[in-house]
Amino acid sequence: MQIFLYHVGTPLAHAGEVVADFLYMTRDVILSIPKALQSPGVIIARFHSLVISAWFLVVITSFATGAAMALQFGQGMSRFGGKLYVPNIIAFAIVRALGPVFACLMVAARSGGGVAAELGSMRITQQIDALRALGTKPEEKLVAPIVIALVCGMPFLTFLADVAGIAGGLLVSVSSLGIAPSLYIQKTMNAVPFYDLLFSLAKTSIFGGVIGLISCFMGMRTQTGTAGIGIATTTAIVVANIFVLVGDFFITKLQWMLQW
Repeated sequence: MQIFLYHVGTPLAHAGEVVADFLYMTRDVILSIPKALQSPGVIIARFHSLVISAWFLVVITSFATGAAMALQFGQGMSRFGGKLYVPNIIAFAIVRALGPVFACLMVAARSGGGVAAELGSMRITQQIDALRALGTKPEEKLVAPIVIALVCGMPFLTFLADVAGIAGGLLVSVSSLGIAPSLYIQKTMNAVPFYDLLFSLAKTSIFGGVIGLISCFMGMRTQTGTAGIGIATTTAIVVANIFVLVGDFFITKLQWMLQW
């Protein structure tokens, strides 16, 4: 029994310690946001490196997904005479779930991994300790600008993902399914209410902030030299992706319960 409790209790205690440290860092970041906003140049630089630089990856991924969905649904539904419903399905799926999710996953993999590696390098070279020794809070100078940039930038990337996914479906629907472009656009606009678009953009702001927090937290916990940078980067990407997927499920469930 003692051995069982040791093997079960030790990981649980460690997990509780990690969660507590993450919540403490989140609190410090929230309190540091007003001061971080006084340095807009740093936030703009982070916005460019984390958001603007990722637009092509987000667009090409969403475009290919929309095109593949149109092809698959078109081939399947043409057997039952439901080919004209393809634009509605694609628009609903892209705006409600796939556009936001793919945008967040791509940012977590590209930008989140880069942030974890950057802060991990600063950790093992003691630059973060040097900031603390000088009386500067790393949460204010390093973490808060990243979180702000991702909170503000994720709706922009999500909108691009939505447009690209619908455009991919439009291209395949017109070229392979014989659907007129005007009909496709009309059905798309009828399938997606404006509040659905606003809700999908709003939830990606939350996802972006949490991706930034997770990436920074993992980077600042790097412990074992250069090998730890790879571990921190991989862990940040995996944890952020899991959070996005699980969080999107619960938000979708909440929308369904509220009949949105």
